[in-house]
Amino acid sequence: MSQDFHPKRAQLENLGFRFVHFSEIDSTNSEALRRARKGERQGLVIYADFQSQGRGRRGRSWKAKPYSSLLVSVLLEPKISREEQGLLPIITGLAGAEAIFNLTDFKPGIIWPNDLWGKKGKLGGVLVEGIFQGEVFKAVLGLGINLNQNREDFPEEFRERASSIRIETGKNLSRDELLFEFIARLFFWKTQLEQGKIESIVEQYADYDIIKDKEVRIFFQGNTIKARAKGIDEKGRLKIEREGKEELISAGEIIMLRSEEDAFGD
Repeated sequence: MSQDFHPKRAQLENLGFRFVHFSEIDSTNSEALRRARKGERQGLVIYADFQSQGRGRRGRSWKAKPYSSLLVSVLLEPKISREEQGLLPIITGLAGAEAIFNLTDFKPGIIWPNDLWGKKGKLGGVLVEGIFQGEVFKAVLGLGINLNQNREDFPEEFRERASSIRIETGKNLSRDELLFEFIARLFFWKTQLEQGKIESIVEQYADYDIIKDKEVRIFFQGNTIKARAKGIDEKGRLKIEREGKEELISAGEIIMLRSEEDAFGD
């Protein structure tokens, strides 16, 4: 079935989503931000077969073999407080994880704040960026998911820690099927967030959180700290416990579990 006539795409277009496809682009997030600055309003979905300058957190570059991954950025104008903006990466990762599970019955895990993992390695990640135009907050929610790569398709330096839906399940997953399912779940969680249903977001996130109650190393404010992860709070911050005290981290990166092989438990 052509993606132009996919029933879920039609449903999403009725909700105001507009899909723009590129065979190649520098970065879907960059393109969405460019258009946002020129006045584009919420509902824009930029997706591509290949990114030449894909970006991750802390300025990392990110590339995927053409046609092998979901590479998408969504422009939204969520009506939320500044304090609630920390939940945008949370709902983006949650929507991605749910979409994978709904289509494959394989349940990926989320590592705060932005990584999706399978049992055999990292599946993808989230990058959220925002701008203000006057009083309007525009958020670009980016997601990259490895779909149909084999292990040898990854660069050698990432090969041992990278995974894909094919590696995890032995099956290929349609990029467009995942795209539309992701947008549908993202719209649902955006609506929940705008309605103040924060508790439901935190509860559902916990179902995919694979670092909760595990010892981790966290890159935070230029230092690496050891702590036990304790889930997230109502603002999307990571709760940790170290030296017998509880703390909250609003920005950081999990760089290592004590045993990454045990990320999913038994």
